[in-house]
Amino acid sequence: MKLLSLIVLLLFLCSNGQSYTMQRYTMDNRLPQNSIKDIVKDKYGFIWLSMEGQILRYDGSNFVRYKDFKLNNLSFGDFYGSINNDSMVVFNNSEKKNLLISRRQPKVISHKKESYPDGPSGTGIYKRLVKNNVTVRYVSFIDSYFVQLKTGIYYFENNSIIYVDRKSNQRIKLNLDFPRNRLKRLFVHGENIFVADSRNKKLLQLYRGKYSYVDAAAMYTDPETKIYWQQITGQVFMINHGKIYRSQFSEGKLSLTYLLEYMNIDKEISGAMFYDDAPRKLYIGSPINGLKILSLSDFSVSKKNLPYQDEVCYAALPFGENSVLTQEGIRYYNNRSEKLYKAPQSYDKRYIFWDDSGNLVYRENNSIHIRYKNTGFTKYDSISFDRKEIDGLYKNGGLYMVSVSDRNKFYLYIFDRDNFKKTERIIPCEDNIDTILRYNEDLLYLGGSNGIGVFSLSQNKIIERIGQNLPVKQIIKTKDGNIWLTTYNQGMYLLKDHKVIRIPADKNDFLANAHHILEDKNSNLWISSNNGLFKINKTKILRSLKAPQEPVTYYRYTKEHGFLNNEFNGSADPDANILEDGQFVFPSMEGFVFFTPQNVKAYFPAAHDLYVERAKVDGKMIRLKDDLLLECGYKNADIYIDIPYYSNLENIYLQAKLIGEENSQWINIKNDRKFRLSNTEPGKYQLLIRFLSSETGKFVYKSFPIEVEAYFYQTLSFKILVVGLIILIFVIGIQIRTNFLRLKNKVLENTLVHRDKELQETNNKLKSESDYQKKLVESISHDITTPVKFIALLSQELTQSDDAKTQKKYFDSIYKTSEQLYKFTLSLKEYTELYKQENNMKDEYQIYDLIETKKLLFEEIAAQKHTFIYNFCDHHLTVKTNKNILLAVFHNIIDNAVKNTSDGEIIITSASSEQYVEINIADTGSGMSAEQRTYYSELSRKKGSEHLIFKNYGLGLHMVIQLMMKINGEITFHENIPKGTLIKIHITL
Repeated sequence: MKLLSLIVLLLFLCSNGQSYTMQRYTMDNRLPQNSIKDIVKDKYGFIWLSMEGQILRYDGSNFVRYKDFKLNNLSFGDFYGSINNDSMVVFNNSEKKNLLISRRQPKVISHKKESYPDGPSGTGIYKRLVKNNVTVRYVSFIDSYFVQLKTGIYYFENNSIIYVDRKSNQRIKLNLDFPRNRLKRLFVHGENIFVADSRNKKLLQLYRGKYSYVDAAAMYTDPETKIYWQQITGQVFMINHGKIYRSQFSEGKLSLTYLLEYMNIDKEISGAMFYDDAPRKLYIGSPINGLKILSLSDFSVSKKNLPYQDEVCYAALPFGENSVLTQEGIRYYNNRSEKLYKAPQSYDKRYIFWDDSGNLVYRENNSIHIRYKNTGFTKYDSISFDRKEIDGLYKNGGLYMVSVSDRNKFYLYIFDRDNFKKTERIIPCEDNIDTILRYNEDLLYLGGSNGIGVFSLSQNKIIERIGQNLPVKQIIKTKDGNIWLTTYNQGMYLLKDHKVIRIPADKNDFLANAHHILEDKNSNLWISSNNGLFKINKTKILRSLKAPQEPVTYYRYTKEHGFLNNEFNGSADPDANILEDGQFVFPSMEGFVFFTPQNVKAYFPAAHDLYVERAKVDGKMIRLKDDLLLECGYKNADIYIDIPYYSNLENIYLQAKLIGEENSQWINIKNDRKFRLSNTEPGKYQLLIRFLSSETGKFVYKSFPIEVEAYFYQTLSFKILVVGLIILIFVIGIQIRTNFLRLKNKVLENTLVHRDKELQETNNKLKSESDYQKKLVESISHDITTPVKFIALLSQELTQSDDAKTQKKYFDSIYKTSEQLYKFTLSLKEYTELYKQENNMKDEYQIYDLIETKKLLFEEIAAQKHTFIYNFCDHHLTVKTNKNILLAVFHNIIDNAVKNTSDGEIIITSASSEQYVEINIADTGSGMSAEQRTYYSELSRKKGSEHLIFKNYGLGLHMVIQLMMKINGEITFHENIPKGTLIKIHITL
């Protein structure tokens, strides 16, 4: 019998630490195929997988598939290139065209042919070596395998090694016999190549064309060790009988870091491996078995592993520095368990404590069991309560207590220290008791289904009720003196000034069934619940109570982080423990969960790790740049929020809302990471996205513009146009009626008004032109002022004269001037576009005819001032330049001459040669001052409009100078002897 007991005890000594969790993806589970060729992580945080005929991008939740490439061969293989430079290339088998992955997108590029002049023959077959694993085959038809590093290239050919320095192009042949089969043991760290020599138990090291042998851990040279190396990631793994180590090279020394033990890796063919440091995940890709993601856990789960017994755990006590002990006699460490004494399986595991002598006290079969320390807990006594049922057993604040019930009556027994046979006091209670806290020397907090009863030991009665109708599960006092309550299905509370304050719930309300709270050294509260373990900084909660508008963000740990079961257990005493070595221990439905709080990481994405680049509109995938335009009549749109995050998405509180939409609210983004739009009213919106990027609780925000296009009849401009059109029709109707009534009596005046209106409209249109174009329109008004003013003056004289001959004379002058003014207005459109016209006219024009046109316009006006205009230009002299520009120049100069000459004459002459034509316009008027002549002449000689800084001498001549510049002409101003002004216009042929 003793031998059998020994055998049973030995069976219980087992290791059951849970060091990792595993996710598996195959064709049955979201992968398009089971063949994984290579794995790499880009600079933006996304994982890329190469497969047969396609590339996958993984962000922690979803796979994005890229497959429609214009390639003849789609058998993709290994990645190479530079992650830091955002230039990752994946080979296909033909190696004629490759895929470049940059800016989170793959695209086809031409393969750059490389020459390898240092081989034995310039025509050999060369193969780049970028990865080494158990699936690599080194075939004989390849003449040379080469490894390209920053400083040079190593060629492995003809059982030898040749090194070519990149800078000097020097070729060095190493004095080594190196058969090709040794490449299976090759790996690279930086600029160092290592080759394991199993026979000599050393490593061959190659560095810049030199070699040496170095000592290393036996794992490197063990013939049972399998080596994995990938150049683009720089990662090297050593795999030995299921144990996976990561190799690193620092300060000239190799070192191994143990990651985990995965026994199946020896049975499975591993084609690709990648270890992600931040979330501590190991990716293993197989050519036949798909993808496995092994997540290293900061938690350990310890089980008893007894046959035909469950693993449900409740109360336990700290035992030693790093373990706990249950009433079943099982001692749990973080990675194993052992049996200390024989005890039957217990179904009553909720209450246990140490007495003053170190004896184990617990409840069993409606009795109090006391196991004695001095017997190794093998002997025990029992104490029963006649016809009463024990509900709970407590030790708190130096008091030993038991709660009992008797026919719906409840009592609390207080014992004389650890003498359970001597009762000091019996307290009758109205309700059951589930938890007890000794608040101070006088007060006991008794928690039950009807809140907390405050019992005074000195007064021997309940003196206060706190939180009535609140089903209290646990009363926990943290080191700062704050008292926290957990309840049955009603959340957590803070007890402040004898009042209960509700703690904000988590987003899924899992903390409605919180069990126990432990506080670590950094003031973080660790809360067990029926659905995961939660972490939150205490200051966040206290701050949220003062500012309720701030969201309270909890970090939730689940099976994904290493638990066997998300359901923790409570309603016991104690519900959790802090060990001497700093470990926290929480009971769960499958074992005890051990962890050291400061070693448990909370993983968050960086502030910039969010991209809005894809959308699916009515079933069609589109690529986004800076915004999204949804055409009118769209049915639905899915906007993808790409964020590389490899943990529980709920922990970063990824949310989005549409700003500009009525009653817009934050929407939780699910694992598919989509924001859906449907039946959105036309308009411009901002998609506002937020997430947590650290444990501080502050959100990172990013906005993305979205515009929903409207039908034309829904637009505000259309509505304004309709209203404006109605008003316009009404106004036009009134205007037409008014004009009709005035037309008969004011024909001439109406004509002039109409022309003036056209000029004004032309002026308004030209306002959007350059600043000089505006000035040009003003000059047009300036040019028409003289004849219009003359007509108005003659009209006034006509009304005042009764003499028929004089009236006939006035009518004749008005007629001639109006006729020339009419002709001038016919060319007004071309006149107003002078600034836009180029001097590339092909037709020739006679100078005489152009001058005559303007002479006729101003002749009657001059005659009224007793001034005569003479056109002595050569009748046969022609120029091939812009007609309208010349007319505008002549118009302005003759206009100025007429205005400033009375009782005189204006003489226009011409001269020419093979290179130029010169037109002289001389008047005998008041003339220009010397300062004005100098100013305008200097202004003409300065080419370019940037020099036209106008003085207050009038706008017309400035315009003339600018127009002369357009035809590469020159204008100069001189004194006319004996009086007046002489203007010379010089046109180069």
